[in-house]
Amino acid sequence: MTNQQIKAFRTQFKYLQEKIEAYQVIIIYRHVSPDFDALGSQMGLYTWIKDNYPNKEVHYLGDRHPTMMPDIFPYPEDLSEDVFNKEHLAITVDISDKPRISLDHLSKAKEVIKIDHHPLPQIEKQFGDYLIVWPDRPAASEILALFCETRKRKLILSKKAASYFYCGIVGDTGRFLYQDTDSATLRIAADLLNTGFDKTALYNKMYETDVRRLNILRFCLNNYHLTAKGTCYYVLSGKDMADLKMTIDEGNLHINTFRNLKGVRVVASITEDVEKKNWRVSLRSIGIHVASVASKFGGGGHDFAAGCQLTSLDELPSFIEACDAL
Repeated sequence: MTNQQIKAFRTQFKYLQEKIEAYQVIIIYRHVSPDFDALGSQMGLYTWIKDNYPNKEVHYLGDRHPTMMPDIFPYPEDLSEDVFNKEHLAITVDISDKPRISLDHLSKAKEVIKIDHHPLPQIEKQFGDYLIVWPDRPAASEILALFCETRKRKLILSKKAASYFYCGIVGDTGRFLYQDTDSATLRIAADLLNTGFDKTALYNKMYETDVRRLNILRFCLNNYHLTAKGTCYYVLSGKDMADLKMTIDEGNLHINTFRNLKGVRVVASITEDVEKKNWRVSLRSIGIHVASVASKFGGGGHDFAAGCQLTSLDELPSFIEACDAL
């Protein structure tokens, strides 16, 4: 990190700590269809606050996840309206734009602090009274781990909080393989490991699989398409998902399997959202910026990992053409 970045971090982290200390009630939000980073950053911050300020009333909101709960993360709280009517600070983690907030009650918060690593979205989707947004960092969990690691000595970073942050970093860096992993990421991860949590046990929980998920992988391997320009994609219809006993959140479960396939430049998973009557798209690449294609189809994201939606499969040819054009 540059000296300018470090100075900015210090200013923003000081503000965040002051606000955490100022409010008695704090509610932490994450995005819908959570991944390791969304849950890791949320539960890591929640645990750190409760470890150091046990008398504060702290809550975490979101939808359930079919495989990560309760083995890695606890089930989300079911809060009454009374909680939201209290004067409170809302902190959002790993949320790029307002439509992605899970169980949005931000309008009832006295102040909203946004902590994220995604590029800022279009102005109409932006939110937050104070932003700690660093798109060059690979995970929101890394930003929050750095915050916790650099607090006063009397404030602790427990094994539990560290394991949550580490889980988020590992998840969003693809086990430290993705392009945006750098020396700062590895130093922060090393500091988290030094707290003494069981890394092997955590990995076993994160990457344990079962026959059902292997069947999903078999479907993807049997039904992927590869264009002459190197766009690899597979399509999961509502019927396919029902037959495979999978949720829509698992549509991109095996997308990274195809990233290292020789000749592949861009990978896309296209999953039908029966409830919303559209198709959810996840995009990945090794060296090509895919966010521009995601933006063209109403989405966005990082350079090498992005997402969007198709209104119907009639748009699929133009979407694949846009990927090929990259």
